[in-house]
Amino acid sequence: MKRSLLNISLLAATSLSFLTASVTKAETVTDSPNLKGSDVELFDLFNGFVNSERLALDEATLPELYADSLRWDPIASSVDVFFINEGAGYRNQLLYAINGGERTTLFDDIASTESIIKETGAKVKKYENQITKLDSEISTLEAEILSGNLTTGEQSEKETQLIDKQNKLLAKTEFLAIEKTLGDSGVGALKLGDGKIIGGLSGDVAFDFFIKADGARQANGNIYGADASANADGLQHVIARELQYKGDSWVLIGFEDLYGVHEDEGGISDRDFNDVVFAVRGLTGDRVDPKEVTEPTTAIGLLVFGALALAQTRRRANAAA
Repeated sequence: MKRSLLNISLLAATSLSFLTASVTKAETVTDSPNLKGSDVELFDLFNGFVNSERLALDEATLPELYADSLRWDPIASSVDVFFINEGAGYRNQLLYAINGGERTTLFDDIASTESIIKETGAKVKKYENQITKLDSEISTLEAEILSGNLTTGEQSEKETQLIDKQNKLLAKTEFLAIEKTLGDSGVGALKLGDGKIIGGLSGDVAFDFFIKADGARQANGNIYGADASANADGLQHVIARELQYKGDSWVLIGFEDLYGVHEDEGGISDRDFNDVVFAVRGLTGDRVDPKEVTEPTTAIGLLVFGALALAQTRRRANAAA
């Protein structure tokens, strides 16, 4: 009887090992040579779209694809994903999934000193200055409370102020600790044109890309993909445009990282889809009929990656506060 039980246990363990092996991720992810360094003309072409005014992205130049129809083109040996630019106050992350499977983080902190919204470590300096000021204010309050010169009412008021300052100090200290873990002590470490190669692909491979809003800072940040019904706000957050260059098929993908409707409709988002922009080689997808106009295919939606610059400063400052 014991031998039978042992055989069953071994069989179960073997079966479990087989099942585990069978679901092991087949694809590989490696670093790619920087696109800006290897083909500056191509990089400048992509980056020019990001920085341009909305109407520069017309259907003749960059036909629109259904963002949920992207799939590997077997003509390509791999899927190559390159960071083009970002205009976000958030420290976003880029994720992907194959054939509806598990989401995998591809870029864990999309921040750069070269991007439109530059991540220069300013928040680290900001928090350090605020902490220094709070330390001084707390010391002053403690001295006043211990002086014995206050009335009962004044004493109570000072103690309330002290608790408030101490709570703020604790929060700022925690924010600072998180910020220092990002990039190079808060400074964005990505370079424009940095890339990843997803290889080891075979068969029919469908690709989904996602943005995790402020995911480098917040483990529970909203994850937005091309399936609007699966997004927290029920809105589209990903757009895809097709471009042919020297025989290669490229897809330019733009993301919107803020929850909800456009500012003009009472929300906080500008719905510009240029918070994170990547160029991907080795994908194909289904083209959208230009006659089909759905949200966000509007003057404030799919015809833009750009018009960032100063127009975004107010919105980004508020979002990052």
